Amino acid sequence: MSHPAAKILKTGRAIKGLSQDEVAAFYGISRRTYQRWENGKSNVPYNHLRSIVDDVFHLSIDQITEVANASM
Repeated sequence: MSHPAAKILKTGRAIKGLSQDEVAAFYGISRRTYQRWENGKSNVPYNHLRSIVDDVFHLSIDQITEVANASM
């Protein structure tokens, strides 16, 4: 997973303790679509990334990035 958006999704989900199923259901997309975004197999459109971070995780991209960088 080298795609920055994928790392943001995975880290945000981990911070909130959510499953991929829960994120996908809350956001109204299929689990497969979310998995592909999180695994970097498909590019997540920025507007979807932003909405998931804001509306599902209730975090900022900066907060998630800080946690991701600290765990490296």
